[in-house]
Amino acid sequence: MKKISFICLVIAISFIAVTQTLAADDPSTDTSEADEHGKTPIHHYGYRSWFSPISELIPNDIFPEPVKWHQPDLIPNTLFVVLFVSIFFILVTRKLKPIPEGKGQTLLEMFVGGITDFFGGILGEDGKKYLPFVGSFFIFILSLNYIGLIPGFQAPTADLNTTLALGITAVIGVQIIAIKENGVLGYLKHLIGNPSWLGFLMFPIEVVAQLSRAGSLAIRLFGNIFGEKSVVIQLTVLGAISVGGFILPIPVQVPMVFFAMFGGLLQAFVFTLLTTIYIVLFIEHHDEAHDAHH
Repeated sequence: MKKISFICLVIAISFIAVTQTLAADDPSTDTSEADEHGKTPIHHYGYRSWFSPISELIPNDIFPEPVKWHQPDLIPNTLFVVLFVSIFFILVTRKLKPIPEGKGQTLLEMFVGGITDFFGGILGEDGKKYLPFVGSFFIFILSLNYIGLIPGFQAPTADLNTTLALGITAVIGVQIIAIKENGVLGYLKHLIGNPSWLGFLMFPIEVVAQLSRAGSLAIRLFGNIFGEKSVVIQLTVLGAISVGGFILPIPVQVPMVFFAMFGGLLQAFVFTLLTTIYIVLFIEHHDEAHDAHH
């Protein structure tokens, strides 16, 4: 009975994914903005989500929907993830007990404990206070990656707009932490490097290196998630066989979905790990300066 239920579930998921993908095969044109403002008509390409009606309500001149990376419903999907994660953690943390009595709290503590132990071990005693910063990145990015595996939704991280925003936020956060730990003068000394007489050369190089980290984080995350999503969609389309006017979905994309689950976890881990290392580099510089002073 369990095997039959599993097979039915796979077929149902495959059918939903096929219908969503095929419905988005042809680009549509939104001419309302072109008529009103004289703009070039907006072409929507690629995979549409359940939030397409909401996406159409968003004024393009205020919140332009990105279409270059085939994510026409990016904003509604991102807001949905934010809302879902917020409500989820509010609900699961309402009735926490000192000793877990249910599987829910036990799993939650194992998940949070794993994040705390691993990234806390890298940050060290002086950097553990920044665990909420890096831990939030991991949870949020993981949620953004995994929502794209659910038929009818999009992964916001499969769009460069989202990953670039995450990368810039991470780099700005690291610089703020660096100034807090080292002070303005100590932060500038770190950028100047050692020996200080090479500062005129090292300072602009270090500034460019700090700024390039945002692009590095963004492109790595975007490329992997976008590639996985594209392969899943193409395999879903290839598995859709027309029989007598009906679409028979063959779940050839299922193995790739499991690989995408692993890839989504890995990319969230790598993004968070690199952000943690960037913080540690400044904290170590602060410790070295403190030891040298004494």
